[in-house]
Amino acid sequence: MDDKKKVLRVIARLNIGGPALHTILLTHFLDEEFDTKLVVGDVSRGEETMDYLLGQYQVTPLYLNTLRRELSAAGDVRSVLSLYKLIREFQPDVVHTHTAKAGAVGRSAVILYNLIHLRFGKKRIRIIHTFHGHVFNGYFSGLVTAAFLWIERILALFTDRIIAVSDTLKQELAERYRIAPERKIKAIYNGYDLKPFLALEQPQSGMREQPHRADHAVTLTIVGRLVPIKGHKFLLQAFGGLRFPARLMIVGDGLLKDELVQRAEELGIRNSVEFLGYRKDVVPVYRDTDIFVLSSLNEGAPVAVIEALACALPVIATDVGGVKDLLGSVVKPVAEEVYLCERGILAPPGQAGALAAAVDYLVNHPEIGYETGMRGRKFVSTLFTLDRLVRDMKKLYNEVLN
Repeated sequence: MDDKKKVLRVIARLNIGGPALHTILLTHFLDEEFDTKLVVGDVSRGEETMDYLLGQYQVTPLYLNTLRRELSAAGDVRSVLSLYKLIREFQPDVVHTHTAKAGAVGRSAVILYNLIHLRFGKKRIRIIHTFHGHVFNGYFSGLVTAAFLWIERILALFTDRIIAVSDTLKQELAERYRIAPERKIKAIYNGYDLKPFLALEQPQSGMREQPHRADHAVTLTIVGRLVPIKGHKFLLQAFGGLRFPARLMIVGDGLLKDELVQRAEELGIRNSVEFLGYRKDVVPVYRDTDIFVLSSLNEGAPVAVIEALACALPVIATDVGGVKDLLGSVVKPVAEEVYLCERGILAPPGQAGALAAAVDYLVNHPEIGYETGMRGRKFVSTLFTLDRLVRDMKKLYNEVLN
């Protein structure tokens, strides 16, 4: 253990989603080479936790109850001081933070430590931060967003390396938001255990049955938290405009559930919409799915799209964040602002009509859905592996340390 480099990993909360899964997997699979301590905060009201994975991957985190996603000056200061104390005791070689709040609090604690202790001959602790997405679009008012941008730019000055989970996200951080120069940002795609998803078989017809038969409804599925940024209201509106038998499965929970149920009632589609809540095992849901839809207004590299592609499902997703990196190059337009890509269909965010047009296209061209799904499966099965993720992260840590 004494020969291992020490890594302190910090994330604000282990809520259902890709960042929590990512940090748990990294903590587990890097354990042989690095002595890692994971610090997590509390989930927000209305959120479910992924704590159930901690036992599966033999990860025992340190809980910091002042570390929360919500803004709190007093709580954030206490979190910085608590992390500073932990850093002084643990003496990590690297502090790796994940998501915006943990990135601000965790990096502030390291900066404080380095400023105080470097003059006494202590080693400088390296800082790595991962953007799993960003909060610069669709979350806050213009003034608040501008403040966050400047905070991130200042923190980036003290950060040794910034990780983006997609090439598009890297480009946005460097060029659109000017968080840091491109040379400081490295794109490292996430990695997952996709075996259960890759095992699902898809009919070559592209649909389980002929979708226009009266006794069969095309099944659409969306997986994600029920929060405004996921754009469920636009999907419900699009679903209400479909002209063939269909049902919609909504997997996830959150503060918007009652509002979305009410919206489905108003649109007259409540009997065709199933709110399934959180599911620890989503493979059975994907098995019953004809078309996967993502309606988000902002994303990084959404794990739900990666899972759907691993299942070889036809995918429709909004053109946000790193989604275009997942679906590949544009092949041709299929409707206004709707594009068939190598591995799915891209639609503009916040436009229900575009989502409906994309669904209609796939229903009328099931062979296209099958082909894009199979290409998507091949793509994610080679790129989004745990082995590749662990290898890339080891290489980055060693580069930063050396």
